Amino acid sequence: MDQAAKILFVDDEAQMLSALVRVFRGQDFEVTTANSGKEGLTLIDDQHFDVIISDMRMPEMDGATFLAASCDKSPNSRRILLTGYSDQESTIRAINEGQVHQYISKPWDNAELRTTIEAEIGEKQRLQALSPDLEEHQALKEQVSLVNEELAQVASFADMAKDELLDQFNTTIKVISNLINMRMPNSCDMDSNVANHTVALAKMLKLDSKLIAEIRHGALLYQLGKIPLDDAILSKTQDDLDPEQLKLYNHHGATGADLLTPLNSLDYTAKLIRHQNENYDGSGQPHKLVGNKIPLGSRILRLAIDYQMLINGRYLQDALSSEDALSFMDVHTGKKYDPELFRLYQKLVAELEKKQPNAQYKDRIVPLNRLCAEQVVNRDLINHEGMLLIAKGTVLNESMIDKLKNHFKWDGHELPVFIYQGPEE
Repeated sequence: MDQAAKILFVDDEAQMLSALVRVFRGQDFEVTTANSGKEGLTLIDDQHFDVIISDMRMPEMDGATFLAASCDKSPNSRRILLTGYSDQESTIRAINEGQVHQYISKPWDNAELRTTIEAEIGEKQRLQALSPDLEEHQALKEQVSLVNEELAQVASFADMAKDELLDQFNTTIKVISNLINMRMPNSCDMDSNVANHTVALAKMLKLDSKLIAEIRHGALLYQLGKIPLDDAILSKTQDDLDPEQLKLYNHHGATGADLLTPLNSLDYTAKLIRHQNENYDGSGQPHKLVGNKIPLGSRILRLAIDYQMLINGRYLQDALSSEDALSFMDVHTGKKYDPELFRLYQKLVAELEKKQPNAQYKDRIVPLNRLCAEQVVNRDLINHEGMLLIAKGTVLNESMIDKLKNHFKWDGHELPVFIYQGPEE
């Protein structure tokens, strides 16, 4: 290359941008980075880029939307999309709307990534040297159409396994959550309520379903970073911790996020867990973020976690009533808690309190000897030691039923299996 090629990388994760910059360090490349699609479009307004590379999964504006918007601003740039294993549909949309020339799966190979981008730069230079004609343009359109058809076929096969993979993924999250609960004192019911409250509040805010799922994962795994803590810390209420113990305790969010680092599919969940102990006024941990700089999911988690700790006696020496817990939190609104979210959370708790006494479940307990294949488990089945045996929503088969019966033979504790009855029953 006669002169340095100009490359724009767009990703909301700083560590990903740093990794990409390292791959292209040298005199052949001039690298610019942006941490959002909006910032990337602003940069494109001010300067030209030979290659534009974007991650698919970003909040506010995903990679497909960003690359589509970049077409009008920089039609001659080569566009590359970084995708995860579950992004087939989004990849097709990006190719259709964003004129994506290449897509690269994560995690990438550095040498292959560099070779791909060098090839795209070479292709851009070749096209500039030629006079565009109708035949070439038509051939390009036909090539894109063929790629779209191939991707659509791949996506159709992938969709067949997608639901099963998602079920397995969610069950794995529940298993990890139950392992955490076995380490924590009196945590099982409390954590279940944390998950229910966070999801309910997220739905009241009308958040995107994917974001709600990430928040739910955060609610199930928020105590992951407490596992390495000493029993002397875990056995105390938060109010009883001395300054040194409190410092170690408040770092558990960052520890939990670090433990999830190898799991790319939980990147955003890890971010929510990392910032669960941030305070709205900027006095929290680990990065002293202020106000809306704290991720929305982390602010939601903070409310549900503190409320459950207060009513379960894990925050102060004595458990508080629901009314007293909300009054206690109200005093700290604007300091620890987002004021607008707290007011909404108060309404949520009030509604749940009204419904709780008359809650009706569309299920019934079925004895082990009356279980049948094709019945649907309506609540997580957990043994007396807190271990998850079967997740809610699982369709029973003969093998599962035999395993449950064998478990009862050596365990000796009756298992309350709740089977879904349907709305008409």
